[in-house]
Amino acid sequence: MYLFDEDVFVPFLVFAIPCVAIAGGILAGIIKTISRHRLIEAVVRERMALVAKGVDPARIPVSAAGLFAGSSLVSMRDATRLRAQGLMIAGFVTLAGGASWAAVGYALDSWHGGDWSLGVVAASIGLALIASGLIIWPRGRQAEHRVEQHGN
Repeated sequence: MYLFDEDVFVPFLVFAIPCVAIAGGILAGIIKTISRHRLIEAVVRERMALVAKGVDPARIPVSAAGLFAGSSLVSMRDATRLRAQGLMIAGFVTLAGGASWAAVGYALDSWHGGDWSLGVVAASIGLALIASGLIIWPRGRQAEHRVEQHGN
């Protein structure tokens, strides 16, 4: 009567969601890299055209290519901070999703005894992302300067 057998469909669905998320993340990274390269290429072409026209390179304004991490306008410290913030945001989202999944799985009678533990796994992944964000968070002179300003 049913089109899908739940013994086959539910495990397939459980493993299909992370696979689609990983593939989407890889695709988003590829698209981001290509678009960043095209923008930098356009800025370099514009700069070369200005230099070919005789404009002094020192007088050419700073380009949009300098806004990317690893360039002269965004320091490595800021790039690390942005990466840590991204990890922490992903960690909080994954933690909340895993905790709610575990709570729903525990509360529903239709779920079998161990189904709520999948939410605990997702929540622990969220905690690991938060911890990795805290580990790579930049520390140093600026953090010490902040403590001196606040008197703590």
